[in-house]
Amino acid sequence: MRLQNIGKESLGRNNSMLLRRRGVGTMRKLRAQLGKMIRRCSMYMKLTISFSIAIISILMIVMIVLSHLVNYNDREKILFSANQSFEQTNSFIQNYLDTMVYVSDQIYYNHDVQELLKLNSSGKERQLGEQYRDFLRLDSVLRTAELVETIYMARLFVPDRLTYSNNMRHFEKVSALENREDYGELPRNGDYSFFTVPEKIIMPGTNYEVEVVSLLRLILTTDGTIQPIGVEQIGIQTYKIKSVLEKSKITKSGIVYLVNSEGQLISCSDENHSLLQELRQKSGTLDFSAKGSWNEISLLGDGYYVNKTYLDTADWSLIALIPQGEILQQSRQLQSIIFVLTLVAIIAVFLVSNRISRYYTSRLSYLTEIMRKVPNGTLELDLETEELDEIGELFRSFSNMTRQLDLLMEEKYKSGKAVKAAQLQALRAQINPHFLYNTLDLINWEAIDHNVPEISQITKSLSRFYRISLNKGMEIVTIEQELNHVQAYVTIQNYHFDGMIRLHLDVPEEIRQYSCINIIIQPIVENSIIHGMGETPCDREYPIYISASLENGDIVLTVRDEGIGMSGEQIKDILNSKSSRDTGYGIKNIDLRLKLNYGEQYGLSYESELGKGTTARLRIPACKEGKEENFSSQKEGPENP
Repeated sequence: MRLQNIGKESLGRNNSMLLRRRGVGTMRKLRAQLGKMIRRCSMYMKLTISFSIAIISILMIVMIVLSHLVNYNDREKILFSANQSFEQTNSFIQNYLDTMVYVSDQIYYNHDVQELLKLNSSGKERQLGEQYRDFLRLDSVLRTAELVETIYMARLFVPDRLTYSNNMRHFEKVSALENREDYGELPRNGDYSFFTVPEKIIMPGTNYEVEVVSLLRLILTTDGTIQPIGVEQIGIQTYKIKSVLEKSKITKSGIVYLVNSEGQLISCSDENHSLLQELRQKSGTLDFSAKGSWNEISLLGDGYYVNKTYLDTADWSLIALIPQGEILQQSRQLQSIIFVLTLVAIIAVFLVSNRISRYYTSRLSYLTEIMRKVPNGTLELDLETEELDEIGELFRSFSNMTRQLDLLMEEKYKSGKAVKAAQLQALRAQINPHFLYNTLDLINWEAIDHNVPEISQITKSLSRFYRISLNKGMEIVTIEQELNHVQAYVTIQNYHFDGMIRLHLDVPEEIRQYSCINIIIQPIVENSIIHGMGETPCDREYPIYISASLENGDIVLTVRDEGIGMSGEQIKDILNSKSSRDTGYGIKNIDLRLKLNYGEQYGLSYESELGKGTTARLRIPACKEGKEENFSSQKEGPENP
């Protein structure tokens, strides 16, 4: 038998060792597979996972600790707030009780009350007239007492023999006290007074019951004899107490009870009396000695926080119950928020880690991608970096190389531009302006000989137009010459449009002497005629207004018409040479020429509104002829054809 046991033990040990070895082998396989997977991952993925695990682990620990702290602080905060409301409720109830005692004292120590009650208790018969006077004096005191806020009823119990004992409003037969079960409480108290439980009474002149809580007090003589002479009753309506309890706002689901020393219910904020019944059985085990202390208790299978305070004036107790589930619910809401924030934080951490990892591992890839763009002519590369590592140095070296290459190409471009300008000059030189002007003069004289003034006028205007356009090959003209150029163009156009076009010039003589690059106003006027006239009736004039003003050392030339106007998209098309009816040098060409010659702060702008016309503004520097080169030399660039 012993040998069998030894064999079984040996077999068990062998099995255990076999299982451990299998477990170790499995772990080794898992580690090997995990290592293989990690080796296959890209560098940025490795960094991402490493950063994420480290940061998320710390974040989870922080969130767990934070969750516990929030739960604790939330519980303490709710209970503290509830305690504040509880104390405030206690203060309100105590104020009601103090008011009742105060009114009771006013009646108790009143001279008329003491005198008349002492006289009535002596057994001496009073005449009806005397009783009536007694009634008026006592009734006045009681009515005055009822004027105090919250006091509903002030009453005296007087001997049955008095005629006004049946008044019921302020007086009651003393024999009625014998029918009260609680009347026996009076002698037990040192001050011969006690507060009743709620009772329903019907006041004279009303046909409905009113529930009141009363202070019954035995009135003793104040002359030193200390003899009982009557009983007073001061009452308030119970709904006032209930209203205070309901408005206490301990918590949303909190319940407040007001009970007397015998556990009888005075009022409550909720009609769930079953909780109060079980609380009476378990309240003996709770400690309410510390102010603001909340005890945990189980009632009807649910957890509650309970607090209790005493009202010495009435020997009452104020009890507050708060369901633990309500506090836990708020805590769960905060936990849910923390959980969501944790998820968001985890996602954010992963994204940030992924971003950082990709940044460190993709810089070479980015540089390779940039290098592929260089053969395509992209040399304006922003490769500035503050990194001082080897990759950063590679970025800076490549950036310097592309910058040098860009400078070389810039020089090549400038030399090509000079060649192009020489070619253009050669083309202009091939034009014999004298031949053109002589031919136009010949046509003019032939028109005069044949009495055709229209042809003569057109020929003169055309000759004037080309004299200014060509300008002996010079690009700079005066504003006066530009305006003459426009006038010649409009004169010719009026022969096409039967004189509809009316050109209005408002350019001061001073401004006319300033210089500008040529052919900058005429294309705008041409565009206004082509695009602005639209379906203008033949019998209606088409005015074009040209004005100029000096603004902060600049000249602003304005061309305004009253045509059909343009939309914002149409303006963009014109400024980007997308119009289907481009004119002359083109509107975009004007803007580019101005910027190339004077700088980026100068150029052409449009304002237009459909149906209300179009306004074009040219801003150029105010300079005399020959000084424009100061601006044109600021920036070199390609000419627009």
